[in-house]
Amino acid sequence: MYRLGNAIALLLLVAVGNVLASYPGVGRVATPGELAAWDTDIGPNLNALPVARGSVIQGRHLYEAHCAACHGSDGRSTKVFLPLVGGITTEDVATGRVAGLSPPPAGGGSTLMLLPTLTTLLDYTQRAMPFGAAGTLNVDEVFAISAYVLYLGGVVDEGFVLDNTTAVLAQNRLPNRNGFTNDHGMWPGAPAATGGLGNGGVPDTNMPRCMNHCEP
Repeated sequence: MYRLGNAIALLLLVAVGNVLASYPGVGRVATPGELAAWDTDIGPNLNALPVARGSVIQGRHLYEAHCAACHGSDGRSTKVFLPLVGGITTEDVATGRVAGLSPPPAGGGSTLMLLPTLTTLLDYTQRAMPFGAAGTLNVDEVFAISAYVLYLGGVVDEGFVLDNTTAVLAQNRLPNRNGFTNDHGMWPGAPAATGGLGNGGVPDTNMPRCMNHCEP
């Protein structure tokens, strides 16, 4: 989990204050407590995870109470959302690439088929779930439910406990952990090999630019 530094938070407060000064009577400056409550982003780096702990067993009860109505008891329901689990094999877990995504499955596949990082699951569960009561789960409950989802998908066993130490074990078993790449021209700046994001701005195609009267 990463958080805004004090300096950045201060700059945001000053910027918002300047905007509000231009529109008197509209809105107010967010309090430090509100900023802290909203600043819950979890990045892909596992080193800064919140201190939390949740087991598959605990997650089963929480899942049934908060998640099963939409996602089904087995995580495969499509009545409300796409399925959470399904479409992966033990070979996918071993290689980190989901064979079922080539070609892309009809309907988009399951969440676990697409998931490249554990922190994506933790972050989304924390900020957006349960549906209709987002943000009501504490971090231990988020970890427990996430552990249970991984269990439903065959990523971990029933005795698994997800915490700051075991998170790397779960990450290293995600079926699509090696399936994402930023080695393309979408990202500006330096290539990933030298600390950037993409390939250094090399176009993905050789098509000529055209703004009007273009050939189809």
